[in-house]
Amino acid sequence: MTDRIVMKKNSRESLVISRSTYKGSELVDIRTFFKNEDGDLSPTKKGVNIRLELLDELIASLSALAQDAHITAGENK
Repeated sequence: MTDRIVMKKNSRESLVISRSTYKGSELVDIRTFFKNEDGDLSPTKKGVNIRLELLDELIASLSALAQDAHITAGENK
């Protein structure tokens, strides 16, 4: 199992996707992290937790949004 996935957002920030448990609920955390003075990633308050059972719905929604964005981008050429 992957501990966490890190996607570079810009030169100072990354998006970190990880799993956690809170009060017995399995969660997926998507959070912005920044590089601290030691060069390590530290979390910010910017982020969202969703219940693990909603992950497939989130992925489907993001896929639909991405597909629509690609279609719209093609129309603007």
